[in-house]
Amino acid sequence: MSHPTSRRMLIGAAVLTILSLPALAQHTAHSASKPSATTQKSTVQKSTGTLPLRAVNATVVAVPPMVKETSVFGTLLNSGKTPVVLNGVRTTVADHGMLMVTTKSSGGMQGMNMTETLTIPAGGRLVLSDTGDHLMLMKLKRALKVNETLTLTLTSTDGRTFTFKATVKKP
Repeated sequence: MSHPTSRRMLIGAAVLTILSLPALAQHTAHSASKPSATTQKSTVQKSTGTLPLRAVNATVVAVPPMVKETSVFGTLLNSGKTPVVLNGVRTTVADHGMLMVTTKSSGGMQGMNMTETLTIPAGGRLVLSDTGDHLMLMKLKRALKVNETLTLTLTSTDGRTFTFKATVKKP
């Protein structure tokens, strides 16, 4: 085989490959295994709907206008048969919310730390207080007025939500 013939064969093979790519792409797209709708639904663990919660004595701490964060206290009751794992809080008056735990260092110093989740046991309660778990509202968008009622929404790891009212009160 001479050098010019090999070159022609290579060019011919390249042209043939390029021309066959669209057909191969269509064939691959149809024969590739795609997850069925059933498979997709079974792997998604998100639920829709409302959490089986009730808020009791929910309060937002009144802060001076120049302070841009505040705390939310009260008790959350879970009437459900499974634990509720909270992973977020939001309200229109704050840029974002945070879930917080209060911790004590080995030296006895108390401090707050953000946590990814807070759990309300099945049939149980989660007390939100200044000395324990609580919610924080960060980057307040406006000054809060004593006795005004705010709407807050909690989200859970399974995608459900619980919306409740909390009254702004002086500490």
